Amino acid sequence: MFFTDCNFIHQHKKKMVPTNPYGHVNEDLSAVANDAYRKRRRRYLISAIIIASCVVGIILLLALTAGNFRTPRFRVRSATFGTFNVGNSTFDIQMNTEVGIRNRNFRRFHYRDTAVDFYYRDQKVGEGKVWDDRVKGRDTRKFVVPVILSSSNVASSSELGNDINGGVLPLRSRSRLTGKFKILIFFRKYKHVNMDCSMDLVIASRVLRTISCR
Repeated sequence: MFFTDCNFIHQHKKKMVPTNPYGHVNEDLSAVANDAYRKRRRRYLISAIIIASCVVGIILLLALTAGNFRTPRFRVRSATFGTFNVGNSTFDIQMNTEVGIRNRNFRRFHYRDTAVDFYYRDQKVGEGKVWDDRVKGRDTRKFVVPVILSSSNVASSSELGNDINGGVLPLRSRSRLTGKFKILIFFRKYKHVNMDCSMDLVIASRVLRTISCR
């Protein structure tokens, strides 16, 4: 009988243990909150990926469309003369050559050092130096390149004597200028500009005429 009473008391106490009737509600709310947090993180991540993709796309689009630059023009414009010694079949002339680089684009053109070679009938008779610099957008940079024209390297022939007696020395200038355009911060567009100009040096008047560049 005693043991029976004890079992009855134990079962009664067990039934009297208070329980939280809202426990399952709290668990449901927690699950909903976690699910909402995961969805919010997913939306932020997708938004960040879309924004980054748009930025990269815009940069690439600018690089491709703005990278269609027109090749600048590089040519001889005129010249003045210092020392001017011309013999029957020789010459030694100091020519201050004005050259120009015309940038037909809206961005600056940065170019490197280069040489300008001068030829008399395909025989090199002088060389000038162009130093690295830049040309503003839609602008022409003009500068003087000093050159010493000498017949010392010209092979002996009757052509030189005939040209001097005729009063005109046919000359040609050639050069290759390498430069670049900056696009935003990351991109560079390189351009190679060739100079190929023919001209006549009139001995009597000491001027360059019929300058033609291609």
